[in-house]
Amino acid sequence: MSDKIRVLIVDDLPETRENVRKLLQFESDVEVIAQAGTGEQAVEMAKEHRPDIILMDINMPGLDGIAASQAIVENVPTAQIIIMSVQSEADYLRRAMLAGARDFLMKPFSGDELITAIRRVHQMRRMDAAPTPPKPQVDVADRKQPAIEEKGQIVTVYSPKGGSGCTTIAVNLGVALAEEGKRTLLVDGSLQFGDVAVMLNMKPATSIADLMDRIGELDTDLTSSVVLSHESGLDVLMAPPRPEMADLVTEENVKTLLDHLQEDFEYVIIDTSSSLDDITLAMLDMSDRIFVVTQQNLPTLKNVSRFFDLAQTLDYEREKITLIVNRASDRLGISVKDIASTLKRPVIATIPADDDAVSRAADQGRPLVLGRTRGRPIGKSLWQLASLTMEESGAEARAKAGKKSDSSAKVPFWKRLFGRRSQVAG
Repeated sequence: MSDKIRVLIVDDLPETRENVRKLLQFESDVEVIAQAGTGEQAVEMAKEHRPDIILMDINMPGLDGIAASQAIVENVPTAQIIIMSVQSEADYLRRAMLAGARDFLMKPFSGDELITAIRRVHQMRRMDAAPTPPKPQVDVADRKQPAIEEKGQIVTVYSPKGGSGCTTIAVNLGVALAEEGKRTLLVDGSLQFGDVAVMLNMKPATSIADLMDRIGELDTDLTSSVVLSHESGLDVLMAPPRPEMADLVTEENVKTLLDHLQEDFEYVIIDTSSSLDDITLAMLDMSDRIFVVTQQNLPTLKNVSRFFDLAQTLDYEREKITLIVNRASDRLGISVKDIASTLKRPVIATIPADDDAVSRAADQGRPLVLGRTRGRPIGKSLWQLASLTMEESGAEARAKAGKKSDSSAKVPFWKRLFGRRSQVAG
């Protein structure tokens, strides 16, 4: 049997089908086995040829791409569908995913985009189809445990100012905890432009978007099929491969997912974007601890101060928030002591400035807590942050986590915000 990825192209325009075929003709691992001009033909050809991948146009006369995809999923479940469309609205994305599509290509697309999507989806198909291999005995105990004795801790790394170094801190915190033998998951919560994959030198074959249409089926096996493993032992849940796919992730699904992940991991570390949208707020609501990252400059301090005001309005407990100064240096005009005084919050951790080491680590995809940089001041400070995290997740912190306010977990952000203002006004 051929090892090539067998592809069926479906589009009502012959020239489009031919253009797609030409984009794939020089790929040694891909074979175009058939072409269809209608949804009806696509269903019949899928049954006949049983392709690995179907490139499906969404807008066709008669049976459109959505309906054809649903029929193919029912009749040829091994075929993986990639929807092609000139429309990029969230509604199209959701409809495509609900119909069973595994990826979405926005027309016009390049040859690199096309082949990357095909290979990524084919890899996902192989992961889904392959039986779960038996793992070594030590692995079964450590990694396939269906639930931990206590709910895991959710730690979100956040800054209201972009470029503050949240991803660097989140990645290294996750790796350090994993190196300490803690069952740790890093979630790339910067859904549109996440950098976790680059920082860890990993190629994301799956992402959080793959769980959204199966949120009601969540279990350890399903999440394990989507979560990727780093060489350090850290598990990683990647951001969607393209910005528009972030719309597939909803606030309620994020809360459901995080609640489930707490059952499987001791630590769930979330790297977020600086934007305070519904998704980020849901992550912050669900967090046991928020590491707020600032730097020694006025624009960042201004934004951090505003976030603290918001956190008070949202009834976040003061102990939930930990202030961290990143790129700390004695050469800067605003000292760490000044920051603590200005924000009226203690600075729990400082990460010293080391731009060369940070830049090199990012370029190489090698975390600072590993290798030679582990012994440098920046590496040591990140290890100390991991130690602090473990200390604070002891019995007392767990007891506090069990007393999370129901209003923070269930009541929508705007109702909590304006509801409190009304009470104050009254």
